[in-house]
Amino acid sequence: MRYLLLLILVLNAARLQAQSNKDTLTLYFDLNKRELNKYTKKSIDSLIYNDVIYQGQKIMIIGYADYLGSEKYNEGLSEERAKNIQQYLAQYGIKREDVTVCIGKGEIERKGITGKEGYAIDRKVDIVTLKRKHSGGKIAGQPIKKTQPITPVKPVKRTGNLEEDISSYKPGETFVLRNIYFPAESHDISGSLRTLNKLYNILLGHPSLKISIEGHVCCIGRNTADAYDIDTHDEHLSLNRAKAIYDYLVDKGIDSTRLRYIGLGKSRPIVAVEKNEDDAEKNRRVEIRILEK
Repeated sequence: MRYLLLLILVLNAARLQAQSNKDTLTLYFDLNKRELNKYTKKSIDSLIYNDVIYQGQKIMIIGYADYLGSEKYNEGLSEERAKNIQQYLAQYGIKREDVTVCIGKGEIERKGITGKEGYAIDRKVDIVTLKRKHSGGKIAGQPIKKTQPITPVKPVKRTGNLEEDISSYKPGETFVLRNIYFPAESHDISGSLRTLNKLYNILLGHPSLKISIEGHVCCIGRNTADAYDIDTHDEHLSLNRAKAIYDYLVDKGIDSTRLRYIGLGKSRPIVAVEKNEDDAEKNRRVEIRILEK
């Protein structure tokens, strides 16, 4: 009996260790569509670019559908979504033998949710990968400190990116950080270190530049100010994501007095009512606001 108990404990420990070494990456699809939309492709491109998915890595691809449609239809739809993800990954050299599972699980059962538009966040494919160790960036479990107050400014947006000359920006203007990837419901920045390093180099090259890091989320209910964070088990996802970027820059040597961070939840959506992944993509973002130059 003693040995049996010991064996169970060992097996459970191994199982928990295996789970801790896995990460789930979520990609979304349009209603009744099995083809990848441009945002799903862009997400995969970013995952490859940031070395989150790489050749030789073992992955599982699992497709889902929402409650619209029959059981048979949803099973076929979810399977085709998974296969299309596998085909898209193949162009990056992700071999079939490295995909240990590629299946469709059909509808995700939801109780009390009805409507002709379905449930957008269930139209997805999960890619389960083995986690990679990174030298820094992970801040899960650290206490969230209050942000320093930011002087209100009239929001002025541009369609800029990190490759533009930052000297052309004026105080109050913002730009969206491109190629920033967070796992679903997480503030883990380890998949976006290349882009964050570009931001670091901009700050390094412009020593008088001060910025505000502003987190935004999508796909939450009207009565919820922010989204749930599975890393810290609180409902401050946009704040935690902004703080993760703040901490990364401070750890790299940027003076903290040059930085502010704030989580805005869904208080400043670009699209008021999200009806598809296109709308969600516009609202799910991290913006950099120029405070001083």
